[in-house]
Amino acid sequence: MAVVESVPITRAARARRKIVAAFYAQHAITPLDTILYTPPDDLKPMFDKMIAQRVIRREAQGYYWLDRRAYDAVIAHQRRKMVPVAIAVSVVLALVLMLFFYRG
Repeated sequence: MAVVESVPITRAARARRKIVAAFYAQHAITPLDTILYTPPDDLKPMFDKMIAQRVIRREAQGYYWLDRRAYDAVIAHQRRKMVPVAIAVSVVLALVLMLFFYRG
């Protein structure tokens, strides 16, 4: 099952989405479908991070492809990290609302 990244809110998420879109647009998702890709200067830090995470794989000098399984794993890992934060924020918000509307 493919994991779809949610709406990109941060600059890093937007950069990641632009890079992934470039690889999907040229169908560079297997080692046999590598593309010659040079990221724009504003996407270079995220591109280097994706290479370090092994989401983008290098086959030859300047030829890359997107490892979809690794990309899905990275997105799933980020979501798992954010679940406790979302729960904590929800509980705090519920407590604040209960205290604000409490009539006793």
